[in-house]
Amino acid sequence: MKKKLIFCICILLSIIMGFSVVPFSAYSYECPVEVKSASVLLVNLDTETVVFEKHPDTAHFISYLSNLMTFIVACNNTEDYQTKIAITDEVLSNIQNSDGSLEVYRGKTLTVQDLLYFIMLTNGNDACYVLADHVTKGDRDAFVAMMNQKARELGCKKTKFSSVAARNDTTHFSNCTDLYKILKYALEMPEYLKVAAAASYQPKDYEGEKYLITTTNSLIKSKSPYYFRYTKNGKYGADSIAKGNLIAVSEYADVHYACIILGAQQLSEQNAFTEAKQLLTWAYTKLGNKQIISKSTVLATATANTPWGDVEVELTSGKDIVKTVPAEYTANKITFEPDELDEIKLPVFKGQNVGTAQVYYDGKPFDEIDLIAGSSHGVSMLSDVSSFFGAAINRTITPAKGETADETEATQSDTQVETKSAQKETVTTQAE
Repeated sequence: MKKKLIFCICILLSIIMGFSVVPFSAYSYECPVEVKSASVLLVNLDTETVVFEKHPDTAHFISYLSNLMTFIVACNNTEDYQTKIAITDEVLSNIQNSDGSLEVYRGKTLTVQDLLYFIMLTNGNDACYVLADHVTKGDRDAFVAMMNQKARELGCKKTKFSSVAARNDTTHFSNCTDLYKILKYALEMPEYLKVAAAASYQPKDYEGEKYLITTTNSLIKSKSPYYFRYTKNGKYGADSIAKGNLIAVSEYADVHYACIILGAQQLSEQNAFTEAKQLLTWAYTKLGNKQIISKSTVLATATANTPWGDVEVELTSGKDIVKTVPAEYTANKITFEPDELDEIKLPVFKGQNVGTAQVYYDGKPFDEIDLIAGSSHGVSMLSDVSSFFGAAINRTITPAKGETADETEATQSDTQVETKSAQKETVTTQAE
């Protein structure tokens, strides 16, 4: 019975605490940049705020950006980045749609780390095939399965890979939203942060201009007309079918943005680099990160009905909330409107999610936040119930412990009298 009571309490706690987080609503920022690329997503990485989007969920051929997933899977399955791989005639002959980048290394060796730089700085197809074969001992289908499995783990909804390297067909695609999820994962990898930030690279065992490779990401090239000095890392790829595709991360004044562009018209001035620079410049000059809500601010109150009367429960955000807002932001333009709350039943635990509230900026829908109980109410009821049932359980299992002191004393006295009588009868019998 005691175990059953504890189980019931655990179920109750699970129901009380098991609320899911509701995605925030989108806010329409006024962006003057003319964007001709097919799909674009610009996200403030510090606040997870989408500040500009254009068809972010539309699936596209992503050309060489798909090699980012190859990079991730290869890193996750490599213990030593200095492992050397022979670039033999057989290896080169097994590369499909070769970009020729490894031809100069025929008969030589490259490390895993060298090949990772080739993936991020060049188109990277050749390096993708070599690393995939190295990881799976030539089983490319197994490597593709690992790519798709990782995409599912990251929550990608419209991404599929059918090749270990870039491929333009209906079995190999993604979109801006999914690429952002993949990029976020990559940004947690030290090797990605180092490799994707390089403007050029030369394997340490080789000297000479012919062994030097430079990035295709012109935002990083200091001598490029598209150079953007605040770019931290990224990858670019383009072909006649997928057009121009770009992933770039930037940092200025401790504010970080991720810019993803698909289907750019790379042969005109309105290419991926131009649009990325214009969008990032707008974001850094016209937007800023501000704390819009303090965790101690009471946003609403809710009533919990109890047998002894109503209890007022104060609701807060539970944390300081920082969002990306227009540069002319003023606090008095922020307003809140709690969504309809279900009846709150005790016990209520501090930190418990009990509902949501809509946030408005200058009268426009801006965000959606969770409403959190600022304090606990009725929690002692669980302790009282537990104590009550605990006492009952003890009485049922060991009833002797439930006797009164007088009853115990009387029992002991009766036992002593019986013992003395028996002893007296024994003595009398012996005397006779």
